[in-house]
Amino acid sequence: MTVEWVALGDGRVVVADAQRAWLHRPTGPSDLFAAPMRGTGSRASTAHLLDGAIAAGQRAAWAQGGARRAPLTPVRWVWRLAAYYHLTTHTPRLLARAAERFGAQGWPTLRAWAEQKGREEAGHDRLALRDLAALGLPAEAVVEAWRPPTAVALVALFEALTEATDGPLGVVGYAHAVERLALVLGPDHVAQVRALFGGLDATRCLRVHSAQGSDAAHVEENVAVVWPLPAAARGRVALAARDAAHLCSAEAAWQPDDSELLTLLTDLGVAPAALDRLCT
Repeated sequence: MTVEWVALGDGRVVVADAQRAWLHRPTGPSDLFAAPMRGTGSRASTAHLLDGAIAAGQRAAWAQGGARRAPLTPVRWVWRLAAYYHLTTHTPRLLARAAERFGAQGWPTLRAWAEQKGREEAGHDRLALRDLAALGLPAEAVVEAWRPPTAVALVALFEALTEATDGPLGVVGYAHAVERLALVLGPDHVAQVRALFGGLDATRCLRVHSAQGSDAAHVEENVAVVWPLPAAARGRVALAARDAAHLCSAEAAWQPDDSELLTLLTDLGVAPAALDRLCT
């Protein structure tokens, strides 16, 4: 049975087989999991390794005071749409750069993966702008003024992984973590957002980046490209997935409440009718 593992750097190791993943603390240098991972992966064990790394990142953030999602309100959804915009607008450019570097380093399969994903992700920022416009908001002004800290931090991580001196392998882990976490957002969540606005559709970007969109297939594609990689490369991907999940779950540097968000929109000159919709 294939077993994979990766050290988290805090004395613990994520271990995975075809059935599950778990945390292990090596008892000494003779412990199998005290050494770097070796051997081949499998589709099932690699999927669990990545899931285990993502879960470890989330739990570490929560243990450090990371906040779970704030209650969903109309104006809070506008804040999230701004985050969607900033997360998606840089993706095609960074994937193109990652593809270039994968090609230069002799990773043709990863180059093809990044090129395909870049094509698939193109234009998703415009979906967020359309959602904002559907709410009667000046979409370009909102995303220029609003830069949610978690989204900014994630883009910075994406940039750093793309330009890492030892290559952009971490980009695969970043993309996998973001897409894997999107799968917790199902039809009920989409319906909840629609209900906030009396059925008005401001869920174009959400539907694409949720269990209703293409992310489920993307998660499978990511695993398919990772599991044949050498052990050290699989470990790097898993650690990048851990780091991205940690950021997604960490407490943002600034968490405005609804009244602050409404004030910010008022300062942008948003029409009273649109503000009224966000106050309900």
